[in-house]
Amino acid sequence: MSEEKPLILVCDDNEDARYALEKIVQHNGYRVVSVDNARLAIERARELKPALIFLDLMMPGMDGFEASKIIRSDSELRFTPVILVTARDSVDDVIQGLDAGADDYISKPFRSDELLARLRAALRLRTIYSQLERSEGERELLMRELRGDRKMVGASPAFIRVQEIINRVAKSDAPVLITGESGTGKELAARSVHDLSKRSDRPFIARNCAAFSEHLLESELFGHVKGAFTSAIKDQKGIFEAADGGTLFLDEIGEMPLALQPKLLRVLQEGTLTAVGSTQEKRVDVRIVAATNRDLQKMVQERTFREDLFYRLNVVTVQLPPLRERKDDIPGLIDTFLAQSSKRYAVSKKNLGADTERALLDYNWPGNIRELQNEIERLLILSGDEVVIPLTHLSDRILRAQTGDLHEGVETASREGAGYHEAIAALERKLILDALTRSEWNRSDAARTLGISRSNLLAKIQQFNLTPDGVSAS
Repeated sequence: MSEEKPLILVCDDNEDARYALEKIVQHNGYRVVSVDNARLAIERARELKPALIFLDLMMPGMDGFEASKIIRSDSELRFTPVILVTARDSVDDVIQGLDAGADDYISKPFRSDELLARLRAALRLRTIYSQLERSEGERELLMRELRGDRKMVGASPAFIRVQEIINRVAKSDAPVLITGESGTGKELAARSVHDLSKRSDRPFIARNCAAFSEHLLESELFGHVKGAFTSAIKDQKGIFEAADGGTLFLDEIGEMPLALQPKLLRVLQEGTLTAVGSTQEKRVDVRIVAATNRDLQKMVQERTFREDLFYRLNVVTVQLPPLRERKDDIPGLIDTFLAQSSKRYAVSKKNLGADTERALLDYNWPGNIRELQNEIERLLILSGDEVVIPLTHLSDRILRAQTGDLHEGVETASREGAGYHEAIAALERKLILDALTRSEWNRSDAARTLGISRSNLLAKIQQFNLTPDGVSAS
């Protein structure tokens, strides 16, 4: 079966010229569709995806210049070569047409051999465009995968509130201040703001303000000129210029020296900066997302952070809850980190044993999401060939926290002089009350956590006279 010839779209309002071009192309084995106006040509091009468009320059309504611009800016058509057809043979027209996005031109009246030569050249160009289109598609697929790896995970009410705020603020260019304990995912939240914004195809650059001395941080942020200091042997752009058009994430903003804060404020207010050692202002378009685990309002009162900068950064605040306040999200985070670590170390996907997962759910995670992620990675490495990861591989601090609750119940019963059965009952009562408290007295959730039926749990609640305030009913 012979390969189907490329489809050529011909657009010319002059019927005779259109017919002549169409016949030459058809006679040489190409498929042809012809139209008499530019708007219809764009519609048919979107529908048929031709390999090449011949476009008359001077037409009533939309001319070839405007049509070329539309084609080149259309995501579906921008890789389609365009040859302008002109009867005026004006250099100015040709320049304007090429500037508008056309790839070539041919003057009327044209010779058939010249027309076919330009057609074949444009089809070779189409081959190059196709490779570029595939590369862009692969790049976009890769970017989607990368964004998936850094996607925020959660379904708890606390997480949903955060995500709603991020979804709303991402659409604007307003500065964002992300607050929360260490390890709660502040950079991930900042990336989410960037990925959901109109700047998502521009740079996202992150810097930790605590990682540099005052002198180095100033140069890192704003750049420097040659000779500004001893080691400045050439001009160096700062990350504000590198992030131009995109987003700059400044982590631990509370650690920024007071002397640098006015320069940051100027960028926020005026969109201009001055490199170290220079007197020349440069304009930049950068969205600032800052983060801190410190109380900036208290720092303002203590005069260790500028009040005007605080209010300029604090246009929208995203408060990230600690992991202990969103424990419903832990199973989803575990699955995500297991998948990521399995991919990173090229091992088959593993699962946690029920008691292992229970211990992770019970733990309070003072290091928050970062601590959980590190623990999952550690479990994956230590488990070797085991498909189901047992409790014994958990870190000592988590095992101690798990057994601590059990010891507490037993020791309490022992101090009160209880016998074996009384001690077991005291421990059982504590486990049930803890599960009810964590689930906010949702009996079904608590039963699932304990691994017993709901009817069994209801019987235990009645047996131990448990109430939501933790006091036995009389």
